Amino acid sequence: MCVDVLSREARLLVERLRLWTPTRWAAHVGPRSRADVVHHLAASYALLAGAPVPLPRLDSDLSLPDQLAVTAADLVRAGPDDGLCRAAAAHLLLHRAELLGDEVPAGLADALGLTDVLAAGRAACDL
Repeated sequence: MCVDVLSREARLLVERLRLWTPTRWAAHVGPRSRADVVHHLAASYALLAGAPVPLPRLDSDLSLPDQLAVTAADLVRAGPDDGLCRAAAAHLLLHRAELLGDEVPAGLADALGLTDVLAAGRAACDL
């Protein structure tokens, strides 16, 4: 089920991000800092979950894993339809690949029913 994949992959990414130092957060992925990319992902999840106001950018980048954990859990609880869930998971996997250099395992792509997860993630991303 897609929400299970989204929940698991968000949790795994958050666990890795919690180990980052301020220097790692400040490093760039293309023109944006890693912190900007993670905040963008968390903000998009808040929007998809129906947040009434935009997600604020907190003063400390070290709080970003918590923001992502909360907004991903809110999105999962909102019960997105399969299409929205696939797009949200692909969006996460696109940014995980950018942030960590991880490739998307074929089994994960199969579980989401996507042949090209990164292309689906780019289509879902407005960054």
